[in-house]
Amino acid sequence: MPQNKSIRRLKIGITGKFASGKSEVLKIFSESGFFVCSADEIAHMLLERGNPVSGEVLNIFGSGILDTMGYISRQKLGELVFNSESAMRKLENIMHPSIKSEMKKILDAHPLCAAENALLFKMGMRGCFDRIILVRCSDPQREKNIAERVISPALAKNISFFQEDGFYPGAAADFIIENSGGLAALRKKTKNLINSLLNE
Repeated sequence: MPQNKSIRRLKIGITGKFASGKSEVLKIFSESGFFVCSADEIAHMLLERGNPVSGEVLNIFGSGILDTMGYISRQKLGELVFNSESAMRKLENIMHPSIKSEMKKILDAHPLCAAENALLFKMGMRGCFDRIILVRCSDPQREKNIAERVISPALAKNISFFQEDGFYPGAAADFIIENSGGLAALRKKTKNLINSLLNE
């Protein structure tokens, strides 16, 4: 009988500041055969009507965060919490445990898995991953990336404020990808890193 080869398991955490290039790196991992997920996608799922977490959020913040169809508006919720530190802490206390729990389930279900989470270190998820990748780029490059998004400068500034430098310690990451040379360079760096990880 043929012998069963052991299944390679590799859990990769991808983190970095807002508009640093994390999502593009995650996309390249997906192209390379990894199952991928993101904290933002999980948060979106948790806020869907009928999910117990969305009910908790609604109880705390009230009907002012609902859209015309009765669903939680991420835009309205974002405008509220990114302008109030106390509101942000209330939301984090509800969302973070559930995001962490759901992400761990996904990581455990897939042998090769990469997860994007801007607040990976803040949420205490270092131990959930075999390797951590920190994506960095200069402030001028981040500002350029932000300008290409459909987001107001004021909201972008507030988002950056809540993602403090202390949440991205380079020494705590296994690898740092410097996103400073354009998309082609980022893709090359990421593909080279993936090849190295798969051949460890």
